[in-house]
Amino acid sequence: MIERLEDRMASETEAGREALRVWRDIVHRMTGEEKVMKSFELTATVREIMRAGLREQFPNASEEEIQRRYVDRLLRYHGLSLDEIHRRQAGEESASSIRGE
Repeated sequence: MIERLEDRMASETEAGREALRVWRDIVHRMTGEEKVMKSFELTATVREIMRAGLREQFPNASEEEIQRRYVDRLLRYHGLSLDEIHRRQAGEESASSIRGE
């Protein structure tokens, strides 16, 4: 799906087609290790962009609040939330205390 989206976007202009060709050539020549390192770099960049967006959206929030919102957004992407995880943890702690653990 990503490749089709890239192809569609790139096909809109000659410059886009050339950029996609160059990008694919670069990736093709990369070693496996280089590809993994690049994925880590891209992940770090996305995290920075997400946090910057949260700071812009919530300018008065503390860094702790930004971190909480960031983690909550990541969890929601996977169908969870911080509140749900806290409820689950509280339930496990209650069950443990009832069993005497």
